[in-house]
Amino acid sequence: MEEQLRGQVEELRVFANEIGAQGGHLQRPSDMIFTGSGDSFACSLFASYLSRGLARAADPYELQQYPELAIGKTVFITSVSGRTRANLRLARRIKRLARKRVAVTANPASPLAKECDETLPLPSRLLGPVTSGTVSFTTSLLALASRTRTLPRLRDLDKAEARAKQWARGLRTVPRGGFLFVGSEFGYALSAYGSFKIHEVLGNPADYAQTEQLGHSKLFSLQTRDNIVCLASRQDRKTAYVSRVLSKNGFHSNLLDIQARDPVVAGLEAAFSFQYLALELARSRRLKEVAFLLDRKKLRLSSSLIY
Repeated sequence: MEEQLRGQVEELRVFANEIGAQGGHLQRPSDMIFTGSGDSFACSLFASYLSRGLARAADPYELQQYPELAIGKTVFITSVSGRTRANLRLARRIKRLARKRVAVTANPASPLAKECDETLPLPSRLLGPVTSGTVSFTTSLLALASRTRTLPRLRDLDKAEARAKQWARGLRTVPRGGFLFVGSEFGYALSAYGSFKIHEVLGNPADYAQTEQLGHSKLFSLQTRDNIVCLASRQDRKTAYVSRVLSKNGFHSNLLDIQARDPVVAGLEAAFSFQYLALELARSRRLKEVAFLLDRKKLRLSSSLIY
């Protein structure tokens, strides 16, 4: 994971140039559906918010239950391995219904790529051994974003990474507390990703919530020892307000305030921040490997559920 992070910024710059040259505006966002599981679902949510909600984000199993939603649509099915069972079954289910099925994958020889009509290839140069998704997530995010808009230039991405490192290293967490990531719009999508990294890297309880929904129910199960991370942006000031109110009322709330003007760059900076947060916490606990690879029983169970 640490090795992937070291080469991530340069990989993203190269990939952005490659994907930009292919052209992103294939059709109207309202004619697109983005789907995937885990990190890929968080990317799908991000792409939907980036389209101002015109493109749909869907769970692949649930979309199987309502295949008519894919009629006339271009469905982007994101799976780094290209072997996820739900994605493959979905691709088969919507054949001759969808206008086009596009596999977004790092494995062009995978079953998913062979089943779909087109492949949007992800770079595999840095992937290497199995680990918690880092560069696979950020490249997937760029790939899907490029379908809805022209990608921004990533000249200052190293500065975004530096800010992310500084934020993660300065964060004070309660060692035995759980984690809750809170955000709205793209912040909600990245909050899902932050939660997934805590699960995979540390093996700790974590959840994510939309800013508006927090006070309606989730608040009543929160403990003052829980680590709450509120992800705010230039367009979303309510989340920053919620973080301040939580802190004033005795909760351990931390604010990640992303000021980048472009939402794609903001999304990448948030991803960097949560990657480095997981890495810093793993270092402090002297972990040599990500948690999900250490629990062989759960790993086998996970594989039986996914593949």
